[in-house]
Amino acid sequence: MDKELFYLNVMNRTKILRPPRHTLATFGSTTLSYVLISEIPGTENQCRLREGRVTAQRPRIITPDLWRKRFEGFGEETELYKGLMDQTFGEAFRGLEYTFKNDLDRASVETASLKEMTNRTLDAMNRENTPRTALLQGPDAAWGLSVMKFIVDMSLRSFPVNLRELEEHDGFDPQKRLQAQTRRRIERLFQEAAAHPAAIRALGETLKEAGLFADYEDRFFSLVKGNS
Repeated sequence: MDKELFYLNVMNRTKILRPPRHTLATFGSTTLSYVLISEIPGTENQCRLREGRVTAQRPRIITPDLWRKRFEGFGEETELYKGLMDQTFGEAFRGLEYTFKNDLDRASVETASLKEMTNRTLDAMNRENTPRTALLQGPDAAWGLSVMKFIVDMSLRSFPVNLRELEEHDGFDPQKRLQAQTRRRIERLFQEAAAHPAAIRALGETLKEAGLFADYEDRFFSLVKGNS
């Protein structure tokens, strides 16, 4: 199986069965826990449980590309598949630049079917009232990709809340608020243009009208090239 097919297979098989109730903080850092259950290939009724924490640190608005240090502790898959991750999710969460650090606390092998282990773990999490813990299911190989998908998904879920809080935070400085609103509008246009190439022209015109084309020039032409 080639790299792209393997990546798509992991993405499709990764399931967030129980997301945490908390979104990522707009300011400061957020730590979310996870339990990842994987069926062990070549065995009968054996699963691997991985428990860990992902910390999202210092979200930044319109910063230089932080991709090289955005993901830490997710295994070799970070380097091998970061290009595909960027293609899949890049424009969707460039507006808020997080860096993520994964800490794997423990891993164990349990004798149970995938369904039985999942139900047992879910029941335990509900009894213990763990609002910051997610239950994930994914393949045993390249498990770090499953955790990466989880935290990217949380970034996307948090995006509307982050934007609203940023609006409120900038409300005391009219000039700063106007600049922030313009840049956030540009971020939305980048997302729209990534999904619908016909919107690229409107994005370019908006950048010129706002006098910000130079700030986004490399990113704009990269988007144009990717859709040519």
